[in-house]
Amino acid sequence: MPAAQESSLVAGRSGAATSHTSWRAPKSSSSQQQTLLSVTALTKSYSKAQVTIPVLQGVDLMVNRGEIAAIVGQSGSGKSTLLHLLGTLDEPDSGMIYFDGQRIDNLLPRERDGLRNRSIGMIFQFYHLLPELTMLENVLSPLMIQESAWAYWRNRRRHTERALELLDMMGLSHRIKHRPNELSGGEMQRAAIARSLIAQPRVLLADEPTGNLDQQTGGEILEILRILNERENLTIVMVTHNHAIARQADRVVQLVEGKVQEIADSRAA
Repeated sequence: MPAAQESSLVAGRSGAATSHTSWRAPKSSSSQQQTLLSVTALTKSYSKAQVTIPVLQGVDLMVNRGEIAAIVGQSGSGKSTLLHLLGTLDEPDSGMIYFDGQRIDNLLPRERDGLRNRSIGMIFQFYHLLPELTMLENVLSPLMIQESAWAYWRNRRRHTERALELLDMMGLSHRIKHRPNELSGGEMQRAAIARSLIAQPRVLLADEPTGNLDQQTGGEILEILRILNERENLTIVMVTHNHAIARQADRVVQLVEGKVQEIADSRAA
């Protein structure tokens, strides 16, 4: 990303607090013509003390390239489960998941890990930064996993430059040597976003990305996601319990008791 664009991200955070009701700009329909993620008849249950608990009960869903899709629903409706299945962190009981035309729910574990490492960025509500690593090392960790020791050593300068660019984009260039316990919640979340982008993924899956943050910091995180979506055509699927945030997405997917009850174009609301 050009330096001027990165600077504008930082400038956006240093100005007035970003509102949760104004972070999305209108999207042209031409950017939403090709399906990137699709789900057909997806089911998932969990067992607890010899009792089977159904979570997803036949979910059908399509997410278009360059789209921001928000998944909403009450606690226990299956939002996070659906996101974890899309990210190949778990396997469905039945149904199919396709990523860019390739079926991914039936991949071997190593193939799923490779796909997730290369093409799917993930942001978790609780950050999941490694406490023993510095912020810079945390951001670089997906590339450390992706490459052999020799390949990483050979490419380390290029990888470090990209990590530093991302951290500067997030306004964290002064924190690269700090460890997670020395950071605020907003700083940890921005570091987690930088980590999710280091491998240049094609889709970003965000599980309650503002759930542990105050309103102003949450607004800053949403502004970062909006700019990444607009400038890099990054597809974003976001789980949120906040309907005010969800309405700023291109589409809102409502889950009720493990089923899709409503798929709405939020611009029509």
